[in-house]
Amino acid sequence: MEFGEPREPVVLQRNGSVGIMVWQNEEQNRFTTPFLQAIEQGLAELAADDDVRGVVLTSALPRCWCTGLHLAWLLEESACDPDAPATFLELLHRVLLQLTGFPKPVVAALNGHAMGGGAIVAAACDYRLMRKDRGFVSLPAVKLSIPFSPGVIALLQATLPAASFRELAYTGDRFTSARARELGFIDELHSEDELLPKAVALASRLGEARPSTFAQIKLGLRRTVLETMRRDDPPALERTLAAITGS
Repeated sequence: MEFGEPREPVVLQRNGSVGIMVWQNEEQNRFTTPFLQAIEQGLAELAADDDVRGVVLTSALPRCWCTGLHLAWLLEESACDPDAPATFLELLHRVLLQLTGFPKPVVAALNGHAMGGGAIVAAACDYRLMRKDRGFVSLPAVKLSIPFSPGVIALLQATLPAASFRELAYTGDRFTSARARELGFIDELHSEDELLPKAVALASRLGEARPSTFAQIKLGLRRTVLETMRRDDPPALERTLAAITGS
């Protein structure tokens, strides 16, 4: 596995049998097409490496894990390329599919804010660990007038208790890491120094299972979510595209 250069938006590292994907895209790790392309490529490399038995997704930024769509960037791109929003949404859909169905354990080490698309991508991971003293979790779609796709709804329903999903989705409010733990979105809270080691240890322990067995169990748990994403999300992307572009 190759190590990324510091200037790249995604850096791959190794700790024993665990592959660590470090995000460092601008000041908030907001999603752009190049950033998503780097994530897609990195996940493909980690999936293909037989020496990697588990994966941790984390951020090199001090305050943010990921705050979702970089809307200003996307609108600027769309002024030059009318197809840019559609290309972006299709790529985001692919990455969500890729991560939701990833055949190895994936642990999110949330060292800062996880908002919007960032929180949705975190939900696609198998476990979510977060700093106990920093960061908010939010799903602000209702405030941004950007509806959830059917696949995202299915993913969040599989991740959260019904009442918690309702509170996050209906209010669009920001929740502290402690409150996100109470809502069931976060599995564990740790100090800044403990967060990454704890995430690596969890990914390593989960990776001790026979890879094919783990992959089959995970596919069974997520089959309905993946089917909904593949079947119902492509037409829903048109509605999301209209919400983003105002068309």
